[in-house]
Amino acid sequence: MINALNGIVTEAGENGIVVNVGGVEYYLETSSKCSAFYAGHVNKDVVRILTVFQVREDSMTLYGFKDKGERECFIQLLKVPGIAGKGALKILSSISVNDFIRALDNRDLSTLSRIPGIGSKTAQKLVLQLRDTLVYDEDDAAGHGASSGGPQTAKDFEDVIESFVGMGFDRKLVVRTLEKILAKEKDELRKLDRQQSENHIFPLLLRSLT
Repeated sequence: MINALNGIVTEAGENGIVVNVGGVEYYLETSSKCSAFYAGHVNKDVVRILTVFQVREDSMTLYGFKDKGERECFIQLLKVPGIAGKGALKILSSISVNDFIRALDNRDLSTLSRIPGIGSKTAQKLVLQLRDTLVYDEDDAAGHGASSGGPQTAKDFEDVIESFVGMGFDRKLVVRTLEKILAKEKDELRKLDRQQSENHIFPLLLRSLT
């Protein structure tokens, strides 16, 4: 599985983005919310984009997501009979992940049925299959942690650390360098949510290690 791409967003359309990774450009299908998020990063610093790579007999598709919650919701939606990749992205474009989970928890068929392409029968199917699977993110509901500050310790950036280890960097060196950067950037990180913090830290760490 391709877990993530680390590169520069060169294009952001309504339903997808293009990411330049070492001179190779990848097209990722995304929700409109994800695309809008990365539109603010076009031709700027290196960002880390979570992915799902789907291989079928007649196609290979790379999907991109703005955070773990969106990706997990997408993965679970694919397990619902009748919902494919494009259908899952349409749902994620129409409603936030937490609002979707709240509707599932409350068995709010009215809200679910208002999502384009989701009728009453599909809404019932979603509730039956996903109500006890997806977890409500309290930090996201509270504004992505903005009021209490974003992630501040190296442990909060484990995914970023793993990305650099996967590129061949020594873990101890990555962690030590990251901790120095976090100390310098702590005031800025308090203004950012988790995903924004990762996007802010990644290029700084890359420049410090190379």
